[in-house]
Amino acid sequence: MDKKIKRHVVLFIFIVSLTLSIGQEQEINRPFKQAGSIEALIDTDINYNELILIQLDLTTDSLLTIVQNAIPQLDLNIGLGSYHRIFPIDIFHNLQGILSTNNYSILKRDYQLPIQTRQYWSSTLQGNQTMGTYTEDDAISYTCDCVDGASDCVKLGWYSWYNPFDYYGEAWWGFTPPEYSYIDEIRVTVRGAQCDLLPLSSETYMGMKDDNGNWAQNYQLSIDYTDNTFIVPDIFSLDMLIPTIGSEDNYVVDQVTLEFFYICVYPDNPTNITSSDEEHCDYIDINWLAPDNANNVSGYRIYRDGEFVTEVSNSTFNFMDYGASLNIAHEYCVSSVNECGESNISCDIGSRKGVNHVNNVNASDGDFSDYVYITWTPSNNADLYKIYRDGIWLGITDANLSPEYLDYFIDYEFEHEYCIESINDCGTSDWMCDIGYGASGLGDINNDTSIDVLDVVLLVNIILGYSEPIDNQFWTSDINNDDQINVQDVILLVSIILD
Repeated sequence: MDKKIKRHVVLFIFIVSLTLSIGQEQEINRPFKQAGSIEALIDTDINYNELILIQLDLTTDSLLTIVQNAIPQLDLNIGLGSYHRIFPIDIFHNLQGILSTNNYSILKRDYQLPIQTRQYWSSTLQGNQTMGTYTEDDAISYTCDCVDGASDCVKLGWYSWYNPFDYYGEAWWGFTPPEYSYIDEIRVTVRGAQCDLLPLSSETYMGMKDDNGNWAQNYQLSIDYTDNTFIVPDIFSLDMLIPTIGSEDNYVVDQVTLEFFYICVYPDNPTNITSSDEEHCDYIDINWLAPDNANNVSGYRIYRDGEFVTEVSNSTFNFMDYGASLNIAHEYCVSSVNECGESNISCDIGSRKGVNHVNNVNASDGDFSDYVYITWTPSNNADLYKIYRDGIWLGITDANLSPEYLDYFIDYEFEHEYCIESINDCGTSDWMCDIGYGASGLGDINNDTSIDVLDVVLLVNIILGYSEPIDNQFWTSDINNDDQINVQDVILLVSIILD
């Protein structure tokens, strides 16, 4: 008798399972249903005393009906599952009166809504863009099945009309958020649907994978094709945020979206930047101090005339720029950097030390009888001056002495080019030059290298107008240097001959 009962029970289970499985072969088409908002209870124009983030776990129709009737503005319109809602404190007190703590949990007291001053990042992955999957029963397939209008999906779980048992599949998606200083909030939205007629309530869950590869089934997903949005803790795995979904009920994931609300604190700019001014021959030395709050500084960037030059570590406060040009004042700017970005810049002007040339070179023009007198305006950074005559080094003088030189080795009546070169430890300057000559040829009017009666005769002829002075004859005839040729010059010339 016992054996007959067992046979009937087994047969009954098989018939029921077969009936349900055949029923499941009916075509399922789930249109998209717009889910209610996490902020459904919030009026942005009201300044609330306190807000509380609540997770509702509504696993039976009766629980869902009780809450919907008591607080209809919660907008719980996607059936059984987990809901996140932000409650003002007074409405939360109403919730406490209708639900036990087994059916809700407080995720955060004194909840603050994301505000515009927070930075925001969002990324969406298609269902088939999984980071990884797991199944022991071939319960992963890349199809959108019953999801109306979707593409690039993955389906978790497996069934066959002749097999009443469900098989488990799991998938996860990896998101790498931007650099941050503080995390304010993370939201994960799973868009998908259960493509299985049974069970009538979902057995599909989502959670966040940790560094050990584990995850908790914290959030029950709706069977409807909808957006399941949850505010999740900042649980990282391998420096990534990895939402994970597991199901044995043919749950199709259309896409997964992660929203990241964060604050990234930019560093303060460095202070006391100085750039050397004509101190070094082949480089400019740039120095700076760390900002007062340097805890979040990872390095410093150096710019020359607005162009990036290099980046150094946060323990370096000096840079020698060998790429600086000579005779150009460069603007050097330094900024602090960290994972969030770059600070304002601090700047200073600097220049390489060169060799500045002299100015106002003047070589005398016949002012002295047996030498040429050369003077110049000194350079501001010379140690020595070299004097050249007609391109040949003539002499050298210390920059601390008076800027002058006397050339006694002159060719009379012959013009010479005198050039001055500045010298210091950086090298030599450009030459600055002037023409000069000596006056020791006065009286040699016929230019025969001797002063005699022939010169007197020529001078008298010039005075009487019988001869026009040519070339240098005017200045050689003007013995008294009064810019006139007259009898006084004749008397002086005769005196020279007689002496």
